[in-house]
Formats: sequence, structure tokens, C-alpha cells
Amino acid sequence: MGAEKNQETPEVSNTKESSEKTKESSEKTKGPPDQVASDHSQDDGEKEISTSSGLKVHGFENEMISLEKMLKRRQSEDEFKAIGIVGELGVGKSTLCRALLNKNEVKTSFLPRIWVRMPKKSEAENSEEAVVKRMLKCLGVDEEIIKSISVDNGSTLDDKERLNALLYALHLQLNGKKYLIVLDDVWKNDEWYGDLSAAINRSYDWNKRLAYGLPKGNGGTVIVTSRIKEVAKMMVGKEENIHNLLPLWNQESCWSIFTDTVERKKQVLNLKGQEDLAKKDLFEKCGGLPLAAKMLGKTMAEKLKEKPPQVPVAERSETHDDQASGEGTGHVGDPERSETQDDKASGEGTGPVGDLQRSETQDDKASGEGTGPVGDLQRSKTH
Repeated sequence: MGAEKNQETPEVSNTKESSEKTKESSEKTKGPPDQVASDHSQDDGEKEISTSSGLKVHGFENEMISLEKMLKRRQSEDEFKAIGIVGELGVGKSTLCRALLNKNEVKTSFLPRIWVRMPKKSEAENSEEAVVKRMLKCLGVDEEIIKSISVDNGSTLDDKERLNALLYALHLQLNGKKYLIVLDDVWKNDEWYGDLSAAINRSYDWNKRLAYGLPKGNGGTVIVTSRIKEVAKMMVGKEENIHNLLPLWNQESCWSIFTDTVERKKQVLNLKGQEDLAKKDLFEKCGGLPLAAKMLGKTMAEKLKEKPPQVPVAERSETHDDQASGEGTGHVGDPERSETQDDKASGEGTGPVGDLQRSETQDDKASGEGTGPVGDLQRSKTH
């Protein structure tokens, strides 16, 4: 498949000067090849995703192999490829993509590599325009240049003309390059996002599809992540281009995510031989979802940080005052107090990792809700 020729039309001819400026701007701001350019609207504030960030990934070894095979599976080296990763919230779609983009083989095969967070439902107005602007920003185009694309001789273009101009500029930015783009968390089931492999055939149709801003014929690739399989399939086409990501199936991977998170906060877990029980409890709590394991780790780290240093168990024994106040030397997960008779009456206590907010109560038992050793992130309803 040969590379497309750029097609000039009256509707986009006014953007030629701005498009040349976008090229100059992106060349000036281009980052090193080991970095992934990320749009500035990322929730975590990251503008670059690089191997120097120390990203640790657990439990995705087989998924990584499958995705690498999907990247390579094409009729020719120059063929455009669209891949969809589908899974529930917190299953690790974004983490898997970040790890993939930072693999050496991927870094040497694709440039530029950009990461675009898709607009949320609350940002639905003019979302198509916002997506293209974010992509241009990721490519290093200055914001003032992007604004100038939307103006013709001092007059603001209408919505259609503006989208035409932006997609044309995007096409020029990517033309002739073996790019890799991640469109993260797509939710909108809209024809404008559909069939990313489509190539423009009429020069005045630039605004009709996102696909028209993506040049074909140089091995470019787009990875779409979504919670909705129908949306991903609409964008990438064949079922063979969809990778269904399921929750982690083993306790060890979830435990590694949990402990890594605690350690990154410079806190230390001391489980005193109850690690197996804690792993089981954590796995039940997070349901195999990496994001849930990470959030539990953050909450545990904050809990450990708030507690004052404890006298080692070997140097002190529990006193009558401790028993009266409810304090003692229980498991380090809850180092300030051990289970008391009052706890037993109310149903409260601690497990090997500690209760992050509260433990099971009689009301919880009646409703079927409660917590185990790792703790309940979301407090259940009580009287």
C-alpha cells in the first residue's frame, strides 16, 4: 500500500501557512526518542512517559506477548494497523499500553509515539476538535500555532471548516512517519471515530472522520483502549484486532502491586508471618483489579505514615492500661491497638494488613457487607 498524496482544497488551503508553522514548532519541541509524548490534560499530570519513570508492571507478561504479536501481524510492513484493548475500569488497560510503548523494540520501530487521553463525557462538547488539538499538542505543536489554524484572515472558521483545518494539519504532521498513537479510554460510539483504517477519497471530506487525519502507507499504528467492546470494534474493525483484558488471576501479582505502592511511599509492612493470609485478603478485596490493589496500597501507606513509631514487641508487653485503653501490640497492620472485648462486642478488630477504615460490624453482617485484613476502601452504611 503506497503512501497517500496530500490533497489540497479551498476549505483547507488557508491552513498551508499554519501547517508549515506546525512542522517548525514540532521540530523545535520534539523530545528524545525514548519518550512518549503525552497530552497536557493527563489526570496524573504527566507530560512524558519514559522508562526513567521506573514503571513496574506485574501480571501482564502474557498480555504483553499477545500485543507484540498483534503489532507485527500485518500483510506488509507499511500497512496501517488499529488495535483495541477492552476491559473494565481498573483492569490495567492504560498500564499495559504504557509498558508496551516503553519496550525497546517498540521505541526503535515507531516514532513519534503519542498518548492521548480522550475527552470525558463531561467534556463532550466539541470533543472531536479537542481530540485533534490534543494530538497536535502531543506532536509538539505550539498552542498559539494550533489556535492560528482555526482562523482565516482574522475571521474565526465555523465548526466544519475548523475541524477540516485541524485534521489536515494533523495529517501533514504524521505524513511519512511510522507513528504509534494510543487513544486512551474511548467511550463515544460515534461514526466520526469509526474505521480508523479508512483513507480519505474526496478532498473536501477531511472533517468526516478522525481516520482521515491519520496517514496510511507507512506502518502507522493506533491503539484504542475502551471499557466498551462495541466502541473499540467500531474503531479497529475485525475481532482479531481486539484484545480482551481480564482481571489478574493470581494473588502474587496483586500483592506485588500493593507492596510496591506502599514502598514508593517509603513505608514498611511488617506482617509477622501472616503474609499468606494478607495476600488472600487483598486478592478478595481487589478482585484481581490492579487499580484497586494500588489504591489499597496508597491508603495503607497513608495509614502507616500517620502512626507514631512503635516500641518493638520484644521490648514491651501489653499492660493493664493498654487493655483499658484498647491499645496493645497486635499485628503491625494496626500497631496502635489489639482486639478488645468491646471490639468483639461491636464486631471490630484487625487483620494482618490492618483495617484501612473500619472492620465488619453486626449491621454489616446483616447486610452482607464488611471488610477483611486489608481493609475496606469504601465504608459500608451503618446506623
